[in-house]
Amino acid sequence: MKTNTCHKISSLCFVILGIFVLATLWLMPQVLPYYENTEALTATRGWGDINGIMFISLGLLWFLGSKMKDNSSKKLLLFGNIVIGIILILAGSFHHLAIHSGPPPPVFILLTISINFAFIGWKRGKDD
Repeated sequence: MKTNTCHKISSLCFVILGIFVLATLWLMPQVLPYYENTEALTATRGWGDINGIMFISLGLLWFLGSKMKDNSSKKLLLFGNIVIGIILILAGSFHHLAIHSGPPPPVFILLTISINFAFIGWKRGKDD
């Protein structure tokens, strides 16, 4: 598989994650357990906006990285994607196991897809 394809798929997962965060907070806040508490919802939206934009920004960064000519630089970006994805999965797992509240399953699914394609591009990616 080409490194560019891995970059694009992996980056798309992060953009979708960002859209999920923003859509949940602004379009469907009733799915949150504390949505009737205005102060809690406002604080969550403040932090959530930052997280959603960060996911979208990382996705765009990695997508733009697919335009680089140097394949070793592309692979370095993919390795960064792997590291960030693993950290996010560990944090989400900690929240589920220790705090009994964490991100919904689509977050884990998209992160796993992103990590897998980043790993494929990093380890076996071909020059484009």
